[in-house]
Amino acid sequence: MGIEQIYEKTIRPLPAGERLRLARLILDGIPAESVADFSDEWSDEDLRDLSVASLSRADALGLADG
Repeated sequence: MGIEQIYEKTIRPLPAGERLRLARLILDGIPAESVADFSDEWSDEDLRDLSVASLSRADALGLADG
């Protein structure tokens, strides 16, 4: 039985509160480290993206020199 079938037959009929409780149990059981590309450190690409976004925002607000 596939995930979609399990959901349709077993999970979907549950009341919303029970589904939310189940979702929380599932999410709480997944450690952050298991998510792909998890890191507490900023890469050079992250820093570049932050700089570009910050400068774009400053420019949009009229705060950038120029």
